[in-house]
Amino acid sequence: MKVLVVLILFSVFASASYETADKYYKSGKYEDAIKELKISVDEYSNPKLHLLWAKSAEALGDIDEVMSAYERVVMLDENSVESRVALIKIYSDSGRDELLNEMRDSLQNYQLTAKQRSSLELLKTTTSDSLKVKGSLLLGYDSNININPGSKILDNYYGSSGNLDEISTLFSRFNGRLSYVNELESKGGWYGRIDLIAYYQNNFDASYYNLFLGGADAGVGYVGDRYSLYLPLNYSTINYLDKNLLDQIYFKPRVDFTLVNNFLFSLNINYIDRAYTNNEDKYRDDTTVGIGTDMYYIFNKNFLYFSVKYENFSAKESSSFKYIDKDILTASLGVNYKLTPWLLTRFDYRYRDGSYEDDIGTISKIDRTKRADKYHQAELKLSHFFTKNYEVYISSRYAQNSSNYIPVEYNKNIIIFGISANY
Repeated sequence: MKVLVVLILFSVFASASYETADKYYKSGKYEDAIKELKISVDEYSNPKLHLLWAKSAEALGDIDEVMSAYERVVMLDENSVESRVALIKIYSDSGRDELLNEMRDSLQNYQLTAKQRSSLELLKTTTSDSLKVKGSLLLGYDSNININPGSKILDNYYGSSGNLDEISTLFSRFNGRLSYVNELESKGGWYGRIDLIAYYQNNFDASYYNLFLGGADAGVGYVGDRYSLYLPLNYSTINYLDKNLLDQIYFKPRVDFTLVNNFLFSLNINYIDRAYTNNEDKYRDDTTVGIGTDMYYIFNKNFLYFSVKYENFSAKESSSFKYIDKDILTASLGVNYKLTPWLLTRFDYRYRDGSYEDDIGTISKIDRTKRADKYHQAELKLSHFFTKNYEVYISSRYAQNSSNYIPVEYNKNIIIFGISANY
């Protein structure tokens, strides 16, 4: 009986030691926290104990003890992204290149916060420069490339026959991005970034709708302890409908906050200036001003997200064509979940509400009702990383636009099979 009482008291004492250490840490008494943790032997199998140990030693500047504690956390909890990222920083600063590369590779399929990802991009072995290349090739099928409601619906609406019908097509697509990041060593946390972007879609049965986008953006960013900031300026040109369609300048500053360990909050604003190339399209020149937010909850190697964005589109000319002046509210949510060690799945849903300044009346049909659109999109993606740099995936997307203006209603299916590379 006495032995049992002693064991119970020992267990309570060990637990109390950890709780006491946590209180010491929160009050800034890091040496006392480590002393308490060292005597909490009954809790040594708990990764939280060693994580607190690492943070206490980090506050004291004892790098060897910090590294040892974080390594114990990783051994006890392989999903501790925080500890892996911390070790990468330590290995980089101390010149342990082999350990650095091994730990960096182990994070390939983990979902990281913006701060963690930015930090990893800025880490280096022998240089402050970082060059990254991303690209994807895919084949797909689009059931309605011209986003058309169908000839029967149009014939009935306009009271005439011969209207264009839906066009389906197979297509191929290329996405490419070349990124250069330079850590501004003398600026403490600031970095510069340049991206070159290319997108091309070739439609086998509808070449009129082939699309090319080329662009570049340059920006500066800052990575803090609990937040990161990025200020990019983008220029892009679009070739579509068999012509050089438009050029646009895009400014979208963004700030990301890590509110708690697994919760990321992002806020962005954007300004877009679109200038159409051909004189016959000049009436469509417009500007967009918007604000949005993204929220991510990260658990293990998975995440949930929700985002909402408001945009106002405004024509530059008062005599512009219909349906340029509008307000768009978009909400998206989804989940990224690793079903098995080799299969990653992602589901996304998007809802968009469009409110237009223009009446839907025509010469033949007078109607003072304002146009209003409601758009729904659902997409399922299955992917597999067959090496650390390559991903193969298949996705299916269904989209539907409903409106009180019949000619813009449509629904479509897009199926894609692709492969992507990331270096």
